[in-house]
Amino acid sequence: MKKQNRPGLIKTGATLLLLVTMVTSLLACGNSNSASGTASTGGSSSAETQEPVVVKTAYAPFIGGIGVYAVNDKQFDLAHNVDLQIGAFGNTSPLMSVITGDVDIVFTTLQSYLVSINALIEEGSDISSLPKIVYLHNASTGADGIVADASIKTVADLKGKSVTAQYGEVTHYMLAKALSTAGLTVEDINLVDMGPGKGGAAFVAGSVDAATTFEPYLSQGTTARNGNIIISTADMENTILDVMVVSAKNAEEKPEWLQNTLKAVEDATQYVESDLDAAAELTADDLQVSAEEVKTMFPTVHLYTLEDNHEGMDAGGWLYETMQDVVNFYNSIGVIKEPFDVNELVSTDFLW
Repeated sequence: MKKQNRPGLIKTGATLLLLVTMVTSLLACGNSNSASGTASTGGSSSAETQEPVVVKTAYAPFIGGIGVYAVNDKQFDLAHNVDLQIGAFGNTSPLMSVITGDVDIVFTTLQSYLVSINALIEEGSDISSLPKIVYLHNASTGADGIVADASIKTVADLKGKSVTAQYGEVTHYMLAKALSTAGLTVEDINLVDMGPGKGGAAFVAGSVDAATTFEPYLSQGTTARNGNIIISTADMENTILDVMVVSAKNAEEKPEWLQNTLKAVEDATQYVESDLDAAAELTADDLQVSAEEVKTMFPTVHLYTLEDNHEGMDAGGWLYETMQDVVNFYNSIGVIKEPFDVNELVSTDFLW
C-alpha cells in the first residue's frame, strides 16, 4: 500500500516531496492522445470513431494492484474509450508527478498523500490548488501488522519493549493506532526507527522484540522466532488504504476521460471479485509472483467498489474522519505543524 519495497511485492512508502526536474518530453506538444488534451479522431469525419484517450499512471506491483493490471489485461479501459498506460514509479513523489503532469492519476497511501499536501501548504500553496482524492482504491486487511516474539501475546504486552516503525511514515501511524487499542501510546514503548523491510529483518534476526511490518516478514517472523502476529490491519479497518488522486485542474474541469477511467477500474474490481482464479492467472506476471501466490495474498487486501466509495466519500462518510485522524496524528508528532481542512481535498463529482 505505498509503501516501502518488498521483495517481489513492492509498496511505495510515504515520502517527503523531492525536488524534481520539470518534465519536458512527456509534455511535448503534438501528442493528440494525451489525457490533458482532446483525443484525435484520426480524420475530419464526425462519424469516425474517436481514438481512446491516453491516461498515464505509475504503479508498483503489489497485491492491492491486481485490479489495476486487470484493467489493461482485460482491456476494460478501452471499453470506456481510455488507454491506461502504467509506468514505473521514478524518483518523484506520487503527488509531484501529478502536479508536473508526468502522470494523470496516481495511487498513493492516504498518509503519504496528506503528508505531501502538508509540505506543499507549508511552501505556500493554496489548498484549493492542490491535487484531489477522487476515488478509494484498496485497503490493507491483514497484509500489514505487528509481529512479536513468543513472550508477547497482546498489544498491551508491548509496553517497555523495543518495536520497529519508521518515524513519520505509514508504519508509525499504524503502530500508534495499534497501541491505542490497548490504551498505550508510542511513548510507552521503545521505538526503533526502521522501515518495515529492515524492521522485519531485524525481528527475524532477533535484535528487536517486535516489528511493525508487512508480508512476507509477518509470516517469516512467526516461523523464524515462533512469534505472534498480535495485531494486523485485519483488526484495524481502513487504517492503511490507497486513494486515487488527480490534479486540481482536472478535478475542476471534470474531463470525460477521468470518470471513464474510474469506471474501468470498477469493472476490473468486479472482475477480480467474481473470478479470482482467472484474475490471478491473468495478472500474476504483472505482480511478479505465481497465480497461487496471488490467490493466497488476495485476502490481505480489500478492493474498494463504487458502493464502498459512496459509503466512504459521500457527505458524512468515514473517509473524512479517517483523514482528520491522520492529520491529527502527524500534527501530534510535529510533521504537520498546522492542521488543515481535509474536506477541501476530496471530490465526489466523479462517482456515478
